[in-house]
Amino acid sequence: MPTLTTFNANNFFLRYRFTSTYPGDLSRTSLVEASEVAGRGYLPGAAFGRYPPGSYIVWDVTRRQLAAAALAEPDGRLPDILCLQEVENIQAIRIVNERYLGNHYAHSLLIDAYDPRNIDVGVLSTLPIISIRSHIDDVAAGDTRPFWNRDCLEIDFELPQGEVLTLFVNHLKSKLVIRNRNETDAQYRSRVRESHQKRLTQATEIASYVQERFQGRHNTALYAVVGDFNDTPESPWLAPLMNSPRLTNIIAELRGPTDRWTYYWRNRSRVSQIDYVLTSRELTRRIRQVVQNDPARIPHIERAGLAFRNWSTAGEILPREVTLVNFEPDIATPPVANATPDAKIGFRFPRYEEVVNDWRENVSDHCPVKVWF
Repeated sequence: MPTLTTFNANNFFLRYRFTSTYPGDLSRTSLVEASEVAGRGYLPGAAFGRYPPGSYIVWDVTRRQLAAAALAEPDGRLPDILCLQEVENIQAIRIVNERYLGNHYAHSLLIDAYDPRNIDVGVLSTLPIISIRSHIDDVAAGDTRPFWNRDCLEIDFELPQGEVLTLFVNHLKSKLVIRNRNETDAQYRSRVRESHQKRLTQATEIASYVQERFQGRHNTALYAVVGDFNDTPESPWLAPLMNSPRLTNIIAELRGPTDRWTYYWRNRSRVSQIDYVLTSRELTRRIRQVVQNDPARIPHIERAGLAFRNWSTAGEILPREVTLVNFEPDIATPPVANATPDAKIGFRFPRYEEVVNDWRENVSDHCPVKVWF
């Protein structure tokens, strides 16, 4: 049966080694380009095809090796469709496939957006990609472009029996807003609310895409909204997606209330679900059927690569507990009466040996989430 994984790879960057000629340039005519960067070389910005081992520097190699192991959990098999967030470009996706995933994937896709950190969403797939649509330049109310920084990438895949699965792959606006020096409460509140409003606009637009694309077919179509939404399940800023009658938070549907979290905020010692697979009615039915037939195939959240601090003279691994958060008020988001209270949950579970030896060698602060359907 097909599998789908979403994973925030946590700043997966490539850096290109300077060379006097472009990799594979037998004529050496690219020396002309090298002269434009003081004769030291150039950045081969579109080196499609094969990648000479010395052409690229991959940041955090151990992290990428452990990520490959995490993506194969718990059944030893890589997912058929891998949706990635925080990857720099198409080369990064293809090099991950080549160097760490054994060339498992025949198909890759990423469309560069305009994020100032150059982190985008992309896909690796064993299943054919038969149609794509970018929403980078879509205009919403107020003449804004909600996906200008990071795309809502709409992709159709051909399933083995000829059916079509549509995914909307996302990385929504971050909640991080750094307070400026001498900024008043009102000014800071305004900027925080503006950040939240952008995420709300993104959620509203995605819900609209789903509604319009599958009008009249919501009971039978196979589709899902996946990715890092950068907010908790009960946030009002995600309400258009989380409250949609067309979509099911399949992780929450099939995992217990204290076992749905996908993200660890180490500085605050908090965990929460901010990575999602929101499934259509028919896709939900199929996932439920898989779990009914094999309870071991509930949506899997791989946490063995999460970091922690090795602290104290006794070498005790801390924290013993973390705070589980389903709703997080802030300066622009007041508390609500029906929010699920925070809870303390245990945080001592098996990690990869490399992470135990050095907490900095972690896979990501996000967990890969795998679904069988």
